[in-house]
Amino acid sequence: MRIIMANLKQKLYVICSGLKQSKLLFLCICCCVLAACAAQFQRVPDATGDKKHVAVKFQRQNTAPQTGVVLVQPMDLQVGDILFSADSSFNSRVLRLFGNTSISHAFLYLGEGEIAEAVGSGVHIMSLAESVDESPLLVVYRHPQLTELQAEKIRAFAQAEAGSKYNYLGIAKQTPYTITRKVCELPVIPRAFRHLCLNTMAVVQVTPFSSDRYFCSQFVVAAYRYAGLPLTNTPAEWVAPADLLHMRSGDIPSVVPIYPLHYVGHLRCKTSLWQRTCTLADI
Repeated sequence: MRIIMANLKQKLYVICSGLKQSKLLFLCICCCVLAACAAQFQRVPDATGDKKHVAVKFQRQNTAPQTGVVLVQPMDLQVGDILFSADSSFNSRVLRLFGNTSISHAFLYLGEGEIAEAVGSGVHIMSLAESVDESPLLVVYRHPQLTELQAEKIRAFAQAEAGSKYNYLGIAKQTPYTITRKVCELPVIPRAFRHLCLNTMAVVQVTPFSSDRYFCSQFVVAAYRYAGLPLTNTPAEWVAPADLLHMRSGDIPSVVPIYPLHYVGHLRCKTSLWQRTCTLADI
């Protein structure tokens, strides 16, 4: 009897160990999915430039192009420039962790040393100098087709919306979407199907809604749409700050841009888990 019980215990131990390993494997797979960034297969030329081979290209987490960081001054900015930032606050760290991105905030430059942003207390117009002091990472991108008239419309929109409330409901809807959408961004998902997958998930989880409230990236997209120069055809409520960043030249976008954004430079740069380097460009 004791031998039978011993054998039974041994079998149960083996089964339980197998279950634990399966759960551990499942958790590892989940972590990989949550940490995934958009990727796609591309045909790239070899060193000679003659033959092409298939390679997987991933979204770039560094806020600078591959050539390196270019340091700029506030005087180099133009009205309508889009700024991205990250700081050491708890909220910023959480947003970067869940979004697997180097930035957590997006806002607009209005000229004359002023910016417009949507934060927890609502839409505010404040000085760029304050943002520079508060953000160890601050990078500037520019729309290549923006005209002076459209830039003035962006400024007028920001001034008209100043005082609007923050879109907490939109952020609450964005949070689960930020996580589940990673499945659509795996490299095994074809590019054509990826955007259908993302849009379907957004309809189910975010659902387009009209509101006079804004979160940061929604405010940026809405301002450009008001100016008659939409950044994307995707509804503003679906666009996260990281989506705007990846709508730049040389990156893999999750949200398809109408025109890729161009890199202007960094007002400040600090390394982090996602911003691995701040090496200056050789110019």
